[in-house]
Amino acid sequence: MSDDSDPPLTGVSIIPGEVRARWIKAFVLAAAFYVLLRVAGLQKLFQNDAEGIGALLQIIGTLYSVLYAFATYVIWGQFTAVENEILKESGALKDLMLFSKRLPEAARDPVVRAVKTYARGVADTEWRALSRGEDTEKTDRQFLEVISAVTDVQPGDDAQRIVYQRLLEIANQASSHRDERLALSIKRMPRTLLVFVNVTAFTILLLLVVFPFRNLALGLASIAITSILLFLAHFVLTDLDNPFEGTWNVNHQPFAELVTKYR
Repeated sequence: MSDDSDPPLTGVSIIPGEVRARWIKAFVLAAAFYVLLRVAGLQKLFQNDAEGIGALLQIIGTLYSVLYAFATYVIWGQFTAVENEILKESGALKDLMLFSKRLPEAARDPVVRAVKTYARGVADTEWRALSRGEDTEKTDRQFLEVISAVTDVQPGDDAQRIVYQRLLEIANQASSHRDERLALSIKRMPRTLLVFVNVTAFTILLLLVVFPFRNLALGLASIAITSILLFLAHFVLTDLDNPFEGTWNVNHQPFAELVTKYR
């Protein structure tokens, strides 16, 4: 999903610095609160309820697992659907250029020029616009120019008319794939679902803080491990929610190749 020129991603580098900083702050706060409760002796109030807190942790942990699995399934399905539509749309545009080779140069040149202009616009500007939730008016116009270039072809004989009909079919397919890609691109995870997942994660961490661990080091290690996993889960969820920016994102390379690889 990232360009071949990008440096290899490691387990730490895939997580942005601000995410790591937020985890450190959250862990320090939770650990300080945990140590404060322990030093003040307030955790003794929960010793007789350790089994109840453990059962509650299990119940809420199961709820979190189900919610997270559902949210990830929906987001990943949308992510892969956008990738598929990108490949289908760029493939249809490539077919336009390949099939148009059977036309005279004077009829073919406007089609190829319009496809390359549109593909360059998608790669250069549309990705950023979609990542920010902005309109795609510029590339909309450029795509209409592709359709106009195809419909303006004047076939000179029966063979060219067959090619012309095929070009119209391909252009219609490209239009359908573009509409579907844009429709999928603006979808985001419902905010209420994200809030529900975050509240459930916070509750798990809070229950761990008040859990009466007998060993201080074990308590701190449990809080550290759980907070790392919860923050990583949140990062994956929010990063995949926008297919056009972040660590894991869909690549515009299929459109860029239309400009450089095909004539």
